[in-house]
Amino acid sequence: MDFIKDSALPPSLEHFRLLLFILNLVYVVLLPYLGFLLGTSILSLVYSRRGEREHNLLYLQFAKDAIDIGLNNKTVVTFLGLVPALSLVFIYAQLLQSTPAISVSLAGYAFIALLASAILLYSYRYTAGLARLLSSYQDLLQKSHDAAGGKDIAEFALRTEGTHRKSGRYGLLLLCVAVVLTVGALTVASRPDEWRSIDTAIALLVSVDFYAKLLQFLSLAAGGTGIGILFFQLEWEGGRGSLHPEYRAFVRKVCTTLGFVSLLLQPLLLVVNIMLLPPAALSGALMGISGVSILLFFLTVNLLYAALKEERPGYISYAFYVLGVALVLVFTADQMAIGNATRLHSARLAVVHEKATDALKAALGVGAPAARGEDIYNGRCSACHLFDQKKVGPAYKDVIPKYAGKKPQLIAFVLNPVKVNPAFPPMPNQGLRPAEADSIATFLLNKFTAPQAAQAPSGQQGEKR
Repeated sequence: MDFIKDSALPPSLEHFRLLLFILNLVYVVLLPYLGFLLGTSILSLVYSRRGEREHNLLYLQFAKDAIDIGLNNKTVVTFLGLVPALSLVFIYAQLLQSTPAISVSLAGYAFIALLASAILLYSYRYTAGLARLLSSYQDLLQKSHDAAGGKDIAEFALRTEGTHRKSGRYGLLLLCVAVVLTVGALTVASRPDEWRSIDTAIALLVSVDFYAKLLQFLSLAAGGTGIGILFFQLEWEGGRGSLHPEYRAFVRKVCTTLGFVSLLLQPLLLVVNIMLLPPAALSGALMGISGVSILLFFLTVNLLYAALKEERPGYISYAFYVLGVALVLVFTADQMAIGNATRLHSARLAVVHEKATDALKAALGVGAPAARGEDIYNGRCSACHLFDQKKVGPAYKDVIPKYAGKKPQLIAFVLNPVKVNPAFPPMPNQGLRPAEADSIATFLLNKFTAPQAAQAPSGQQGEKR
């Protein structure tokens, strides 16, 4: 899948920010649905096997309802699962081009696995109804003493039942693969320091960061599945009023337990994942959003407890909506981590884009000469900075030498300034183009590092004398 990344064009800084915004939309649509589909599929297969083994109609009904909710119709699967999963491949290709990160390949294979899984799980869903229909028809033929017809129906029902089991088993297996690869792609994308070390799926599978993120996702999937089934079974559009009281109590017990256990673990897992993020991926906004999401998880648990204790209508709906907001915040924090971690990379791509654009304009005879670094300093920077003394901002002699050999970091700071020293006000964004930021960075670094490099040999010679 790396050919997609290699063929992508370098984006401008504005385009890069737009891609991050689209990535956020993809996350808040794809990841909750992927977790919900995983949870409903697991519940359906588990209770289907238990129902067949124990001849328990309650379990069989729950298995059917769970997969019916997860695979409500083809439109839901397409626009909540397949389209966002495919979009994720191309977004990663744009964001991570010219890097060794394997997120594009992981997301590409995840899409293929999800597509195959959706086909097999649909087969599992529809063959379940067909098998029951054939079983009823077989009983009717036996009562009418049609032995030949009953035998044919029995053979066909047996094959249908085999297809039902195999499609469910392999569909769930491929769905698990899609989840693992998607979570792996997200984990790698937010850790630039590991882009080279995690260069294969095997390297990913020995990463502690990956397992922490996967465990958090599975916990969210379990909580979302439990509350989602409760909502769609008991509250959505007035709920299913025809549910048998025993079945209703069973659904409440299973789904409430699932929601309680998973959501109570979520704050701890969220904190662990934040602690494992590299410093470059962290920010105050990310910490704030994560803190609000933890409060919403606790509120969801309280609403779920109230729904179980008092059985008042509406509590489950409140829990469902509050959990939805919490999930949006969690996956927005994931997107912010990637945005923070790729700030330096976005500056590099923006410079490449700017230079390629200027070269094309020059070849067409419509390009304007780029401003020199010294001109930019005299026109903009000198209002707040002097070379040898403090003004509105610190003296350049005190800060620029720290960027010696780190020109990309200086360019990234000029394009996206942040408050560093509490003794000075935050530097305003000067609205420079990437090529202009490159020019001023080159000018300032040459101003301070070139003389030092020239003096080093003479000083060493003096010592030898």
